[in-house]
Amino acid sequence: MTKIERVLVMGAGPAGVAAAAALARRGFHAILYNLPQFSSRMQPLIDRGGVEIEGSLGEEFVPIPVITTDIQEAMRDVQLILIAVPAYRQRLMVESCLPYLKPGHILLLLTGSCGTLEMAPILRQAGYSLDDILLGETVTMPQSARFVADTKIRIRLPSLIRAAAFPGRNTERLVETIGDTLRLLPKPNVLDPGMNNPNFLIHPAPMLLNYAAVERAEGLLSIMNEGMTDGVLRLLDAVDAEKMALQQALGLDVVPIDDLYREMGSGPHIYRVKGEPFDLKDKIHERYIKEDVPYGTVLYSAIGRAAGIPTPINDSITAIFSAVEQTDYWALGRNAKNIGIDGLGREGLLHFMETGERPQA
Repeated sequence: MTKIERVLVMGAGPAGVAAAAALARRGFHAILYNLPQFSSRMQPLIDRGGVEIEGSLGEEFVPIPVITTDIQEAMRDVQLILIAVPAYRQRLMVESCLPYLKPGHILLLLTGSCGTLEMAPILRQAGYSLDDILLGETVTMPQSARFVADTKIRIRLPSLIRAAAFPGRNTERLVETIGDTLRLLPKPNVLDPGMNNPNFLIHPAPMLLNYAAVERAEGLLSIMNEGMTDGVLRLLDAVDAEKMALQQALGLDVVPIDDLYREMGSGPHIYRVKGEPFDLKDKIHERYIKEDVPYGTVLYSAIGRAAGIPTPINDSITAIFSAVEQTDYWALGRNAKNIGIDGLGREGLLHFMETGERPQA
C-alpha cells in the first residue's frame, strides 16, 4: 500500500485552513485550494505562505507548501483529496477536480452529510467506478476552527471522527489507506456519519426558536450563549429522539448527541452550558439555516420515509423555515430523489448503502 504524502484540501474556510495546517505541521505535503472566485480570501494566506494557529495545537506559524486557486496545480500528484466546504459547495468542488481525477485517488468529504450519495453519480457519469475512486465521508471536520484574523485561526481538535465509504463494502479499505493521515472510527455505511452530524441538531431548532432575536441582533446574537434556553433544548432533544429512532430502525449505532460530543473529545457543555466554545461570537448564523435545513432536516425526513419511521418534528422545522425564508428547502436539499434513495424501503436502503447499487426490481 502506497504511503500517503501529498494531500489536497479543497476549501479555505477556517476548517479547511486548519486541516491543511494540521497536516503540514505533521510533515505531509499539504496543498490548500479554493475556487478562483474566492481568490481575495486566499491572498493574505498566499502572501504569508501559511497561517498562524492557536488553540489545541499550540501557538505557532505553520507554512503550507502550496496555496492556490489553480485546480490543475492543486491536483498535481496528489493522493488524498479532502473536501472541506459546506454541504452546498461539495458538488461544485467535486466537479472542479473531475478533469484531473485518476484511478487510485481518494475523495473524502469532511462533514459529508451523506454527500457521498450525491457525488457517486457524478463520478460514475464521468466514467469512474467507485472502486477506481475511493469515496468516503466523515461525521465532522478533523478540527473545528474559527478565524481570529485574516491569517490566524483558533483550533479545537476532536479526537476520533466517524467515517464510512460509499459503498460500505469499501469502508475497511478507506480507513486502512488513510489511517495514518486522519484518526477515523470506521462505521458500516455513510448513514452513520451522515446522520450523526451534530450541526443538524444544534443549529436549525435553536435558530427557529430564536429567529426574531437573530434578526434584531443582525447576526451578532450568540446562539450558544443566549439562545440555548431550557425550552429550546427540549426541542433539540426531540429532534435527537427522531434521529435515534431512525438509527434504531436501520440497525445503526444509536448515538445521543451528548455521547457523540464525548466521543469526539469534548462534551455536551458545547451547547448545554453557557459560553462560546471559541470565546468568539459566532457570525455564521446564515449557514445554520441554509446548510443544516436542506442538508440536515430534509435528509432526516428522506431517510425516515425510506425506513418507515415518521419524522414530524424535522418535517415541521423544514416546512416552517421554507415559509420564513421563502425558499423550497424540500426541493433544494438532500431529498430522497437527490440522494438516489427514492422508492427504497428499509432493506433496499441498506442494500444500496452496502453495495452502491439499487436492488433489482
